[in-house]
This record gives sequence, C-alpha cells and structure tokens, in this order.
Amino acid sequence: MLKHHSYSAITSVSRSIIAKFGLTALAAAWLLFTPFTVLAEDPINTNVLVETAVNHIYQKRYKQAYEILRQAYENSPRHPGVHFNLGRLFELTGNFSEALKEYQLAAVLDPSMIAARRGIGRCSVEIKREKSEEQGNITAQVMAQAASERQTRRPEPDQGPANRPQNFRNNQPPAKLRAPVVVQTAAIERQPIQMLPAMSRSTELPAVEDLRVPPLPPQVTQRVRQQSKSNAESRIESELENGNLSQALSVLPQMVEADPDNPRLHYLLGKAFSMKGDLFGAIKHLEETIKVDEHFHAAYYLLAQNYAKVNLLDDAIKNYNAYFAVKPQAGVAVEIARVYERMGRSDLAREFYNKANAMNPGNAAIQTRVVAIEGEQANDLYLRANHAFTLNDFSGALSMYQQALSLSGLDDTYKRDALRKVEMAKLRAAEVDRQEAPARQGFDATRRIYGNVNLAYPDLANISFKTSFTGPVTVEWRGYIARIFQRYGRDFLLMIKELDQSELDRMKRDRNEYRLNPNFNNQPLFLVSISKGNLPPFAKEGTMITFTGSTDWNFYDVINDLGQTVKLPSFDLLSATP
Repeated sequence: MLKHHSYSAITSVSRSIIAKFGLTALAAAWLLFTPFTVLAEDPINTNVLVETAVNHIYQKRYKQAYEILRQAYENSPRHPGVHFNLGRLFELTGNFSEALKEYQLAAVLDPSMIAARRGIGRCSVEIKREKSEEQGNITAQVMAQAASERQTRRPEPDQGPANRPQNFRNNQPPAKLRAPVVVQTAAIERQPIQMLPAMSRSTELPAVEDLRVPPLPPQVTQRVRQQSKSNAESRIESELENGNLSQALSVLPQMVEADPDNPRLHYLLGKAFSMKGDLFGAIKHLEETIKVDEHFHAAYYLLAQNYAKVNLLDDAIKNYNAYFAVKPQAGVAVEIARVYERMGRSDLAREFYNKANAMNPGNAAIQTRVVAIEGEQANDLYLRANHAFTLNDFSGALSMYQQALSLSGLDDTYKRDALRKVEMAKLRAAEVDRQEAPARQGFDATRRIYGNVNLAYPDLANISFKTSFTGPVTVEWRGYIARIFQRYGRDFLLMIKELDQSELDRMKRDRNEYRLNPNFNNQPLFLVSISKGNLPPFAKEGTMITFTGSTDWNFYDVINDLGQTVKLPSFDLLSATP
C-alpha cells in the first residue's frame, strides 16, 4: 500500500516535471491537485522513465536501463518509445532476434518512426550474418574432417595410382564434401551478448509472430525525398567514382551519424563498404536505405549483388526482382539467371536468359548460354523422367519425357531413348487408368451421395455455384503451406493450392507457382483452420500436404506483407496427409 505523501513533496515533484517538459498552467494545476497514485500511471511518467533509461544506455549501464524500461513497459505497453529503446538495448547487447521484435512493435505503434525501421534493417542483416557464419563453420568442419581422412588414409599394397578413386587424385576431397565458395568479409567489432530476458507479452499488443510493419506514411516519405542533395554528398559521389575510397570513408560515418534518416548517405556508405570488401557492413546500410526510401532503386541493385557474393541467394533474388521490375536491363537479367543457376533452378535461369536475349538479341554469349541452359534442363528432365518410370509413375514420366523432347539441346542418345519410352509410358499409363477406373467411379458416387464435391479453386468466387449447395462442401486438395499463424483461438495455414490442368486453363496459367508475393494477390491462396494446438505434426511452413476440409464459404481478412487487408476463403481441416 502506498504511504501518504506531504503536499510539499508532491509540489516539488510536479514543479520538476513542469520545468522539464514545459507544461501549461492548466496541466500544472492538474498535477498539483491530483492524488499521487494517478501519477504512477500517467504517460508523462513513462517519458521520464524512458529518458532515464536512454541515459543509462549511453553510459553502457545496460542492466539498469533494462530494469527501468521494464517498469516503463508495465506502465505503458503501447508506448512506441519504450519498444524502440528496448530494441536499441537488445541490439547493443547482441540479442538481435529480440531487438527485431521490439523494433517491429515500435514501427507498428508509430508508423512514422523512421529510426525503428532502420533498426529493423540492421537487425535483419545481423541475423542473416549469424546464420551465414554458422553455415561457414559447418562447412569448415566438413572440410577439416575430409582433410583429416585424406591424411590418415593409406593406399592398399596392390593399389596403384591408376586404380585410386578419381575424386582423391591430386588430394582433392570427394565431390559431395566440397564446400561452396564463402566470401570473406572484414571483421566487425560487436558487443558481447548479455542475457537480458524478453519482455512478457501484453494482451494490449498484437502477436509478434504475425506482425506486418505498415508502409511509411506518405507525408514522411515525401519529406525524405524532398531533401536536396548537399554539396558534400556530391563531392563524396565524385570521390567514389574516382576510386578515392579512403577520402570518402573518412567523412561518411560522421555525416551518417549527424543525419541518420538521409537515405542517400546510407547508400553512399553502403557503396563505399562494398568497394572496400566489407560486404555485410555494406548490406546493413543498404537495408537501412530502402527502409527509409523504398523507391531507392539503386540500393536494391547493389544490395542484390552483395547478397549474391555472400551466398544469401534468396535475398539476392528478392532484391534483383525489385530492381528489374522497375528498370529491366539485359545485364541485370543475366545476373539474375546466374543466381538461379547457382540455386539449381535451371527453368528460371533459362527464363531470364531468354529475357536478356530478347533485350539484346545480337549478343552471342547470351545466345550460347540460352542454348546451354536449355540443354541442361532437357537432360535433367530426361533423368527425372527415368526415375519416375522406374517408380511406376507413368503419367509423371510421360509428362517429363514430353517436356524434355520439346526443348532443344537434349543429348541424341537420351532423345532416342525418350522417344521409345514415351510410347511405353502411354501404354502403361492407360493400363493403370483402366485398373483405377472402378475405384474412381466409386469415389465419385460416394461424393454424390453425401452431397460433397471436389470444387475447383475458381468456384470459390462463383456465387451461382455457391447457392446450389444448402450445406458445407467438402474438398480434397493438395497445397503448399506458405505461413502458419494463430488467431481467434485457432491455428491457420495460409495455403497455395496445387492447381490441376483444368484449373490452370481456367485461370490462364501455364504452371503452378508457390512463391508468396507481398500483396497476396497473384496466387490461388486460401486458409485452412483448426482449433489451436491440433495441427498435424508434419504441417510445417514450406511443405506440401494433402488435406480434406469443408467450407461454408467463410472469408477472413488477412494482413499482407505491405500492411494491407486481403480477404481470403477458409476451410475447416478434417484430415491431412504429407
């Protein structure tokens, strides 16, 4: 229980707050005559706590700052300044995943807070760096193990040099143990990790796992873009163009510190770090650039190149595509194609080589690469078709054989064998179809009896189709799990349907695509829901499942990656298989 405080004590506290914050006379009177217990819950008290915590952070008294911010959080859990400074605190103590969550909460509570968005960019890069370093450590261990095995291996007495395994000639490790090239970057000094526990989540805040940071308000974006380029920036650009890297790096960090919300300065510093070879340092500032100005297209291009150099290929593709959508160029299409080749996506690599060839038809090197990649894809399809044929998947084998034959560059031996096996696959597929016909007819009859129908995806938007049913409709679909989240005491799967050929034709698509775009508007998306905690254990993000579900044409509003609302149909999960 609170003890009674004298009027003089309350007056002195109020006067100090008035002097600090410049309150009006009316607010001063309210402070003087309001009971002291109200002051403990007032937002002004939260501001005082935040300012005190900021002072502790500057003095590197992190534990004291943590305790004060925890008190401020309990007092005002929706105060954006509390979450922003918690993000700074976690970032400075090395807990980047928790810092990212706090920065995201700050940006959601105050969409105009540019500093929180820059923090999101920095922490995202640090998390990627940690994962990259872990992968590098695993690669180093594998190579060290291979080297140790080579040193301890002794040849058998009757084994001559010609009979040794080919992979071990010239002291080379086996192909399956060879590691990808890892780009070395300059060492970066980091604070030692301090174990500061996360804040307990409040019911007044949205779930952190499902946060989608809204875009910057238009007035803030306009203000950032209207800043005129200074003479100092022009000089630094000239220095970088002339290769005077040391001169630019001697002044850029101080300029960024003085004007941290200037996207051009972050871009120039990122460019300087790229030239220096500090790739992750460059990535960090380039990410901050696009967090402040999402239309800074040059930053996307340089960011994509740096991500490709450090072997973070998914991030490279994302930024390449953002740049290519605005400024399509043959050279950029070639870079994207090469990244897809490194990812093993020969179909997408061929697509972008063809785009580059269409933009620059006289380039013999591009044309040669188009032919080569098409041949690689054709041969790969042939080998996959052979595998499907041995597993008695004759329909799948037939489809892949026909695709391989439709491409140029298929090896002549493969081509002759594929032509022979196409006819065999047609006969075997027809035989399997005849054998399965009774079961398929029985399944269709059962569905008709129970009033169920395996409706097509376009039928979800067909009102006349919907009104022909008086109850829920049961479906058996296969789809890709893009996201998992919780709402209203239920688990939800954000799914992308595997369209059959009739659906592809109706929707005018040439193939299935399972990449979720930020708008959630160009995919056959739908939701699958079940009571919380009852999801099958194999239902994981990034996997395919076949499920049986029922729908009564319910729709839910979902927030996409751009902070916009999208209405999606929902099914209740009955059963599922991998």
